[in-house]
Amino acid sequence: MADYKELASTLIDLIGGKQNITNAWHCVTRLRFNLVDDDKVRIDDIKQTKGVMGAQFSGEQFQIIIGNDVESVFEEVDKQLGHLLGGEGERSEKKGIISGLMDVISGIFTPALPALIGTGLLKGVIALLEAFNWIQVDGSAYQILIMISDCAFYFLPFILAVSSARKFKTNEYLALCIAGVLMYPTMMEGFEAVSAGQAAQDLSLFGVLPIPYLNYSSSVIPIILATYLLKFVYDFVKKWMPKTISIMFTPMVTLLIVIPITLVVLGPIGTYIGQGLAVGVTWLFDHIGFLAAAFIGAFYPILVMTGMHWAMSPIMINNFSQYGFDNSMMPAMLAATFAMAGATFGVFFKTKNENMKQISLSSGISAVVGVTEPAMYGVTLKLKKPFYAAMIGGGIAGAFINLTNVASFGMAMPGLTAIPGYIDSTNGSNIIFAIIASLLAFVVAFVVAWVLGFEEETADTKEERNKTGNQLSIEAPVAGKIQPIETVSDVTFAEQIMGYTVAIIPDSDQITSPIAGEVVMIAETKHAIGLRSNDGLEILLHLGIDTVELKGDGFTPKVQTGDQIKVGDLLMDMDVAAIKEAGYDPVVLTIVTNSNDYLKILPVYKEDDIASGAELSVAVN
Repeated sequence: MADYKELASTLIDLIGGKQNITNAWHCVTRLRFNLVDDDKVRIDDIKQTKGVMGAQFSGEQFQIIIGNDVESVFEEVDKQLGHLLGGEGERSEKKGIISGLMDVISGIFTPALPALIGTGLLKGVIALLEAFNWIQVDGSAYQILIMISDCAFYFLPFILAVSSARKFKTNEYLALCIAGVLMYPTMMEGFEAVSAGQAAQDLSLFGVLPIPYLNYSSSVIPIILATYLLKFVYDFVKKWMPKTISIMFTPMVTLLIVIPITLVVLGPIGTYIGQGLAVGVTWLFDHIGFLAAAFIGAFYPILVMTGMHWAMSPIMINNFSQYGFDNSMMPAMLAATFAMAGATFGVFFKTKNENMKQISLSSGISAVVGVTEPAMYGVTLKLKKPFYAAMIGGGIAGAFINLTNVASFGMAMPGLTAIPGYIDSTNGSNIIFAIIASLLAFVVAFVVAWVLGFEEETADTKEERNKTGNQLSIEAPVAGKIQPIETVSDVTFAEQIMGYTVAIIPDSDQITSPIAGEVVMIAETKHAIGLRSNDGLEILLHLGIDTVELKGDGFTPKVQTGDQIKVGDLLMDMDVAAIKEAGYDPVVLTIVTNSNDYLKILPVYKEDDIASGAELSVAVN
């Protein structure tokens, strides 16, 4: 995509403007937003926007699926929102427990993923270098690589302190101070001494409440709980602290309250919750792992669609922090990823539609390296049966993975680049079974997609569909140049509030009919014409911005209300030069005022320069 700035501006407008956005972030393929008012979102228009693969509400989030360009688009969104970390608007609705929890998990862990995935992938590379004796384990290069690969997980409380503070909309620097205390040498050395059975200096609060030595490196839950408490304490102290001394004493008083509570209560509770969660997941996969892994492998695409897959993030991270590996979630996700890739390549080799062949090839390659959403939204879901094939392949391979006890030793995006993370120096069969499972998922999904087949639109069926009236054509009413709609100076048109809108900067004075039907309205000031097609399509031609103020000057109607018209009939002579000279913008706006009656309204013009009578858009019902 060439113009990320234009796309970002369009999306912000369609979401309801900056004032409707309280938080924005992104994952691998999606823009994610917390909003003040969901009703302001024009989701149908967003789905039709070039560069958008899909859009949906998931719990308390609004998500826009972009694909591989998401990071570039988000950079522009972030700039235009003023590097938003949380707005001042608040939702009036109460969050449900489940949707609220999913929103928090996603908001905290998504920003942390680049650091965790990058260092996790490096662990796999190091394991590969070790396996082939390509690096000296006692050399300085090895030590440096180990430090880089360990840093994100070892200092995980610092990373989560920042993302948690941003999610909870509190001071991230104070959150970092809390993480610093948890990782302070006194705490870490005390834990090492206690673990080795040695004596350690007793720590207590006021000589009464003991502070246990716990290992907070790589911990997840303690810092999240502490940051959540920080939000309320900081806001309370700031509210009551005199403004003249607030900048000095509010942070100090806040830390004096939050850190002791964290060391005595929240830290131990969070640690024990994390340990219990790890034990519980291990028990589950030890006893009914066959079914659990098959379920995740099969239904992971649906979990992604609903946003429920974010519930797996803390479990995976917690497993890595507790055991150094994950033999539950990540291996099953690997199976699901290769199954989606296999089903997509099945479509590539079977389809006769050239456009689908191109889409399935590019999205299939993307799925192999771990980005499945282009394949899911652009291919398998659209064709339905290949999606079922991906679920079948993922389920079978997921069960195989559990039966062979495959484990991942490095957190990475499930896909081809994650394979080195399955190298186990003590068990050479681990990576072999991981590769077999990946191939099994791919092949099963490929074969099932091929056998089940799918229905697709060919040139013949498209022509027949046009004949039956399921697709209604809208022609350009004037020769000129297409203007990006979001750049139109009138916000009503720029935000397409009245319906799907195309703007043309006119090169001609002649306004012709874009449809066959009836003239239902001519404005008294002659600057607007209402039309209704024989198929019920309602079009408003708005001639210029604020040209109502000209009171008819510059406009000469060639038809009357009630006239029957054909495509290309002359409707109006518009003196473009006179309108410009009077200081008005002569842009011609073609608005589908009953847009909601159609499944989609799509632009079909090939270039910005367009001739009068050329196909402009199609409405699909």
